[in-house]
Amino acid sequence: MTPKIIVFDAYGTLLNVNALDGLLEHHFGDAGTEISAIWRSKQLQYTWLRTLMERYKPFSSVTMEALDFACNSLKLKLTEPIKEELLHSYLQLEAFPEVRPVLMQLQEQAQLAVLSNADHAMLEGAINHNKLTNVFAEVLSADAIGHFKPRKEVYQLACDAFKCLPTEILFVSSNTWDVVGAKAYGFQVAWLNRFNNTPDHLGYREDLIIKELSELVVSS
Repeated sequence: MTPKIIVFDAYGTLLNVNALDGLLEHHFGDAGTEISAIWRSKQLQYTWLRTLMERYKPFSSVTMEALDFACNSLKLKLTEPIKEELLHSYLQLEAFPEVRPVLMQLQEQAQLAVLSNADHAMLEGAINHNKLTNVFAEVLSADAIGHFKPRKEVYQLACDAFKCLPTEILFVSSNTWDVVGAKAYGFQVAWLNRFNNTPDHLGYREDLIIKELSELVVSS
């Protein structure tokens, strides 16, 4: 598989969504890890629900709503200063350690892009923080159309940007629901399965399973 266009999901794929666990533990002690898990789960659920209900809000707003839910569900007080600190830190999520060096290599082989549910301010914040500004030919946000993945219109943004067919794009995601959505749309799909997760059984499977991003680099 030697694609000329590689499109990456952001959260969980390039950006470590558990990078805030330490900050959560600082503020909430032993409950920090549980808050993190509920926060991420509810964040995804809200994107799907808002898309189904056609009641769109930007991903930044969804992220705040999910954080509120996580703390309320555990009966923990979320003060405004802590909330602002957490949301500011979310704009600067750390990338996984291998991301920058691998993307620098892949940039020599293909055009790279990000396609994410996050709004542009969130993506730009994380990309700048991780010194990835010059790596991507396109940074594409679901906010442009007011729907979230796995709506096909979101995946279509990549084809529109590169003026190509879905089959000309390799889409890379660590999220099984995103893998299914991208494959149903028509992309070639690589599942970045870092943690030996179980695939979803919805009739669409990835073309390639990788354990780390470096497996995408083609030796010269």
